[in-house]
Amino acid sequence: MNEQLLILKRFPLLIPENSNFTLYRGFIQVGNEEFYIRLHVPHYPDLKELSLQCSWELSVILQGNAKHLSEWTSSCSTLIAYLECLQNLIMKCLETGEVASLLLTGHRLSVDTYKRIISELESVGIDHIVQVSSLLDEIMLQAIDQASRTHILGLSLCANYPSAPPVIQADLPNTVLSNLKRSSSLPAIYKSFVQQIAALQVFWDALDELDSICWVIDPENPKRKDAYRRIMIGNNVSVQITIDPFNPMERPDIKFLGSECAVAPFQASLNEKFQLWPNSGGLVDKLKWLLGLSDFPAAPDVTEESQDLVHQGECAICFLTRLEGDLPSRVCDNEKCGTVYHTVCLFEWLRTLSTSTKSFSYIHGECPNCGLAISCPS
Repeated sequence: MNEQLLILKRFPLLIPENSNFTLYRGFIQVGNEEFYIRLHVPHYPDLKELSLQCSWELSVILQGNAKHLSEWTSSCSTLIAYLECLQNLIMKCLETGEVASLLLTGHRLSVDTYKRIISELESVGIDHIVQVSSLLDEIMLQAIDQASRTHILGLSLCANYPSAPPVIQADLPNTVLSNLKRSSSLPAIYKSFVQQIAALQVFWDALDELDSICWVIDPENPKRKDAYRRIMIGNNVSVQITIDPFNPMERPDIKFLGSECAVAPFQASLNEKFQLWPNSGGLVDKLKWLLGLSDFPAAPDVTEESQDLVHQGECAICFLTRLEGDLPSRVCDNEKCGTVYHTVCLFEWLRTLSTSTKSFSYIHGECPNCGLAISCPS
């Protein structure tokens, strides 16, 4: 009998996709179970370079049997012989409980949980799946927003899912991320993820505008979850703005960092216009108006000269630019000094001096560089 007729008779759910019989797609039936497979047989009827793709469920069943699958491409003389070997191997694994052993080792998932996850991932859609571990306990999904930004959702599932919700990782502000944790199933979590991304478009547009126009010195490599930016606005003076992700075009929280004399004109402009925040226009233009700037300074090329301009290159106590991720933020008010320090470094320095005093939540003492008065939070 012609081999194609034999395949159709023994494996009626497996259909050739072309007239050369080099591609097959469908299901292989073992007992009452049906498993999705796709075969590429480039040199049919020779099985040389045959490749097998299958469902996640079948990939777990076949785990540890790659050697057999490879050897059969040489030892089996026909495709139907290969399929029969594959069918027998699946049946053996199911009968001997090897699948349950794989799934239940350590924090692996139970068979019922495994099947539930397969069903839920099918509901999410294959186009949204980036990566799935062989035992389905680690899953990465993606969504692309209106500005073509790609967002990744990471899910770690424990053995008693869905009774215990998955651990969720996503580059979203913490206040937004907490909303995802209210959902239990994977489709519900992903749907909430997409909804939160849609709600944050204006927020990310505003931050992208800041990053492209302004001289941002912190965060060093901004992430989508970072709602603040520290921006240079003058010589040795910067402003840290924190944006509400849900109201990104409202007036942000503003904090100046620099000596009192350097900050004074910007603070005066802020005080004068504080209640007059415009209702229209982009965030950058609104901030320029609020701070009395004709434009934000552009970020210079990274050179020794540019480091000197910022005076933020190193803390004068620890001689580091970043200490546990933080830039120096305390500045001596002496115009002839203007030395910068990490808050924690300056605090530790001042607390060792017998002449330092404490008042409320601040410690007051002498600048390590020039000796004039300086203070920092205690």
